[in-house]
Amino acid sequence: MTILEAIQEADAAAKTKGLSFANLQEFNSFSDSFTFLEYPRNVVVPFTFNGQFAANVSNDVVAIQGWMLTRIREDTNDWRSVKLEVDYIAPMRALARKFLIHLINSDLTNTQIQAQNVGYTIRPEYMFISHHLFGVSYTMNWPVIGKLCV
Repeated sequence: MTILEAIQEADAAAKTKGLSFANLQEFNSFSDSFTFLEYPRNVVVPFTFNGQFAANVSNDVVAIQGWMLTRIREDTNDWRSVKLEVDYIAPMRALARKFLIHLINSDLTNTQIQAQNVGYTIRPEYMFISHHLFGVSYTMNWPVIGKLCV
């Protein structure tokens, strides 16, 4: 299994309406990375590797960063209301956790690293960009076995 296949499988387990990569070239391209008809959406930054070679095997850490977002059709003046947390932020937080847990439980995770030692961050996103998007951003440094990542 490749990193991309693991990410696609984890996204399918989270049951979003689709997985996309964010275009980081310039702001307008980045903003267009979040214009979809179907939500919730999982938008991932193209992943980067950090690692070390030891005995011709690499121990890599893949920086996973992205957003689980949903779009609200109506305008809201009170974009910090409790209702938004309950209706939009909390469900996206649950999807992000499910996605990250599925990645950690994949065969690519370096078993020399205990899963409970893999840190992650999930933070709320209110009115993300200008598309009425609400949800969460997430980051995780995922330790993977280098020889399996090809």
